[in-house]
Amino acid sequence: MAKSAYDIAADATYAQAAHTAIRHQLHEMMDNLPGTRAGDDIEALHDMRVASRRLRAALSVFAAAFPPKPFRALEKRVARITDALGVVRDADVLIEFVTQARDAASESERVGVDAFLEHLTNQREQDRVALVKALNKLENSSFLKDFDALLDQGEGGAHG
Repeated sequence: MAKSAYDIAADATYAQAAHTAIRHQLHEMMDNLPGTRAGDDIEALHDMRVASRRLRAALSVFAAAFPPKPFRALEKRVARITDALGVVRDADVLIEFVTQARDAASESERVGVDAFLEHLTNQREQDRVALVKALNKLENSSFLKDFDALLDQGEGGAHG
C-alpha cells in the first residue's frame, strides 16, 4: 500500500485527513512567502505557487469536511494568491524561453527580441509589485487565523 504524502494514518477520519493535508500545504505555501516577497529567489516563487495549487486541490478534495460559507471565503483568497503567483511565474518562464531563443537569433532578429524581452521584463515587474501587495495584504490579514478556525471546525466531522 502506498504511503500518504502527508503522513496520514490509514485509520484517520476524513476530517483528520483534511486537517493534516490542508495544514501541510498551507505551511508549505506560507514558508515560501518571505523569499517570494523578496524577489531574489525565483525558486521560492515557484515553490509557493506549487504549494498554493496543491492547497487548492486539497481544499477541493476535502470541501465536505467544512462549513460552506467560511470555506468558500478562504478558497477564494487562496485562488487570488495562486493567480497572482501564476502571473509572475509564467512571466519568468516566458522570459527564460525568449532569452534562450534570443541566443539562437540572428543579429538583426535580436533587436526585436531584445525589445520584446524589455517589454516582458517591465510587465513582470509591474505584476510583481501587484503580487507583493497581495502577499503583504495576505500576511497582514486574518488569513492564518481564519484557516486555523476553519480547520478547528472541520475536526468536528464532515458538514453537509
